[in-house]
Amino acid sequence: MLQALGKAMNRERKATAGAAFPFPRRFVAAAAILLAIFPLILAGCKKSQPAGTAEQEPAGARHYQLVGKVVSIDTSQGSITVDSLAVPGFMDAMIMPYSVHNQNELTTLHPGDQITADIVVTNDGAYLQHIVVTKPSGAATATPQASPTSEHDPQPGEKVPDVVLINQDGKRIHLKSFKGDVVLVTFIYTRCPFPTYCPLVSQNFADIYAAIHKNPALNAKVRLLSVSFDPEHDTPQVLREYSERFRGTTKGIPFARWEFTAVPRNELPDVAKFFGLYLDTANGQIIHSLSTTVISPEGTVYKWYDDNTWKPSDLVADASQSLAADKADKQVVKGAKQESKSNSGSAGN
Repeated sequence: MLQALGKAMNRERKATAGAAFPFPRRFVAAAAILLAIFPLILAGCKKSQPAGTAEQEPAGARHYQLVGKVVSIDTSQGSITVDSLAVPGFMDAMIMPYSVHNQNELTTLHPGDQITADIVVTNDGAYLQHIVVTKPSGAATATPQASPTSEHDPQPGEKVPDVVLINQDGKRIHLKSFKGDVVLVTFIYTRCPFPTYCPLVSQNFADIYAAIHKNPALNAKVRLLSVSFDPEHDTPQVLREYSERFRGTTKGIPFARWEFTAVPRNELPDVAKFFGLYLDTANGQIIHSLSTTVISPEGTVYKWYDDNTWKPSDLVADASQSLAADKADKQVVKGAKQESKSNSGSAGN
């Protein structure tokens, strides 16, 4: 199911863009950020409870109260997308898809309903239960929305444009400066509260760093970049503090091979477009998808992932294969030059 996640995200991700919300908001620019329009991930992390089945809550689950407005409903996946107020101690105001624990609750909901509910957060994700409609929308059915157009998907061999980033030291770095190395690039933001989203991707990068650090050949030729799309919040100091979360895995300061960066606000649209990162900043919100790219030593796309189902071993293998392919290409070019030179010498004789 998760193999089709990118396609499902394309269908869902613009459905929430521009949704009106009547409650007051207290945030600036990017304070309301969607983790990722991936309703199938949440549905997969916590399956909806079949009708008539007693609720069984995982041990150690945390509870928060959600107040918001239903944006869309996906009965086939047992999930709803909610435009919610900030949840104190948990997350900022944002539009977010949630799995619904009891499918019976879906039958009473409509887009536009104002609701309260319990958010139950486990190690595997989050879901809603005890949903109460505080103000019905008055609409019995939802108006179908047009399917979004396809976004740019990075293709193997495609030249990667030079991108300017601000790293954890406050320095401007250029993506082109890493030419000659394999570069692994992923997009995150440091305030992400759900363990199966940005924290998972970042921990995977820490595991990749640790694996590569043990391999001298790879360690000398592979770089990692975690790129935040929340530059107002994710300052160099915040990025450095964020990196400390992974010190147990990296066993030291990783910045020589793994840098934590942010995209300048004015560069975000172009960067997001190339890397297949859906990004919508309308109405003071950022709605986004996931994107991880393997860039070859020649600065071209080697492989692109549009979800979080990849494993650290997948990217380590991609890096090894990209380096091997680059070495083989150079040997071919060198052989062709030597042959050309030899033929020229023979012709001169």
